[in-house]
Amino acid sequence: MRVLLLLTALLAATIESRAAAPDVIVVGAGISGIAAALEAESRGARVLVIDMNSVAGGHAVKAGGFALVDTPLQRQKGYEDSPEIAERDLLAWGETADAAWVSRYVRASGREVGDWLTALGVRWAFILDTPEHSVPRFHFAPGSAVNVVVPMLRTAMTRDRIEWRLNTQVLELTQRRGAVTGVVARNLRSGEETRIAAPAVIIATGGFQANLDLVRASWRGDIAAPPRIYVGAGYFANGSGIALGRDAGAALARMREQVTFTTGLPDPLDPAGERALLTQNPAAIRVNAEGRRYVAENAPSKLADDATLRQPGATHWIVFDADGAKTLRVRDAVWLGNPTAASTLAGHPGVVRADSIAALATAAGLPPDALEATVARYNAALAAGNDADVGRFAPDRPDREARPIVKPPFTAVRLYPMTRKSMGGLAVDEATRVLDGRGRPIPGLHAVGEATGVAGINGRYGGEGTFLGPSVWMGRLAGQAVTPAATEAPSPVPVPAPAAPPADPALRDRVVLLDDAGLAALVAADRPGYWHFQRAHRTVAERGLDCQACHTPAWPTITAATPTHRLEQLRSCTTCH
Repeated sequence: MRVLLLLTALLAATIESRAAAPDVIVVGAGISGIAAALEAESRGARVLVIDMNSVAGGHAVKAGGFALVDTPLQRQKGYEDSPEIAERDLLAWGETADAAWVSRYVRASGREVGDWLTALGVRWAFILDTPEHSVPRFHFAPGSAVNVVVPMLRTAMTRDRIEWRLNTQVLELTQRRGAVTGVVARNLRSGEETRIAAPAVIIATGGFQANLDLVRASWRGDIAAPPRIYVGAGYFANGSGIALGRDAGAALARMREQVTFTTGLPDPLDPAGERALLTQNPAAIRVNAEGRRYVAENAPSKLADDATLRQPGATHWIVFDADGAKTLRVRDAVWLGNPTAASTLAGHPGVVRADSIAALATAAGLPPDALEATVARYNAALAAGNDADVGRFAPDRPDREARPIVKPPFTAVRLYPMTRKSMGGLAVDEATRVLDGRGRPIPGLHAVGEATGVAGINGRYGGEGTFLGPSVWMGRLAGQAVTPAATEAPSPVPVPAPAAPPADPALRDRVVLLDDAGLAALVAADRPGYWHFQRAHRTVAERGLDCQACHTPAWPTITAATPTHRLEQLRSCTTCH
């Protein structure tokens, strides 16, 4: 195969500049940072958005839905919701949630998140029912949250007062007499450092769940940290913004409150051996190191994860048969969509198969007699319709996804804890101002989204949709707070997606041709500032795609350095996401 590859992507990205200094610097181009930039710009501010990645959008492009209250879609479907109901739900589920922030969010979410995003062109397609919500309120655009992020970015990239500096890391916050006055930033491709002044800085860098040292240092006090824990968060969720704020005198809050999933399968293609893939099978049973079931497989995640973290080694196995293999779900791995996926997974040291339960137990390192007895007891309970062991099903509460484990080959998959979401971070007040150790606002510094643990709205346990929604809302709050002179923000104007241009045969004449070996060598190189380029073109190679899967005459094979290029680049997001 010959692969078409960007010519100028091999060069450092051109940084657009203008003479006027920004009124606001937003550090982080994820969903909360984009919301902050849009809100501040709509009120007349000049905004500079800085991000370490070479594309904007953050980890939200891979995320799911939004918890919204009393929305048109809920009313259309006949769901009677209210802020009072939602407030009770979130406080009960989170247990330690900040009541004031919860109360404010549930009263604002429908209008200031749902309606605001609708005005930007987001279309709400469906609502899922989830355990923590007594009324269905987990809202989705068609597909994943990429279909929310892209309309936000499409609008932001048409605003002349919003400037973007990608592939750029903020090294420190500058201060004078205790007030934050700007940042020192480094272009990751060129190494050039720049001091940029602004009267307000908004930290929107996400959480710290990709920083295993900080995860362990902040581990909860009631359970020992797992001996093995993997990263299941975004690549850039390394706590950089939390460190920036802390170095500027900020206080930290709720750092021990973290969402840790226990369904992580070590990614066999991660060269560092640190990342895991979210793995689930509704047809399987969960067993511990003794080969026994210990929790209902359909229990809410906060109960199942807590029970697993208390098992020896904080690890467990899921066990299923040949029919159950059809419902195995592994997320976050591009290679799973390829013909080689089965062989890659089959060779995984944590996945074993056998033609008998006893042989499976031996291969997995489990007690054969115990596992045989567990499977037999489960099958008998399923036939009787009553699970007396862990309560997965009962005569009046069937589980339609449960299946008997009778058909070889049998499979056992060993799973481990994986980091996921931060519920703690920089301490902020009701206006998103970052607080110091004495509870006083640090002048000029704000923080939003997961860098603050979304202000404690989730408490001890994260709910479905209660990260993305609050992140958008907090971004808007910060955008309002740094533009106090404005009295009322204008309504956002949605920017329609451009029509797809026709394929351009001449596009091939404007690129460098690389063979498989050349592409493999390029994507294998860990060059600063090229993380997304490396991942995107690795996907191109894995899927056998052509450059024209993403590039068009409106954005030929050159670095996306103009507003037109960047708007067209947004179309390519769904190629991978």
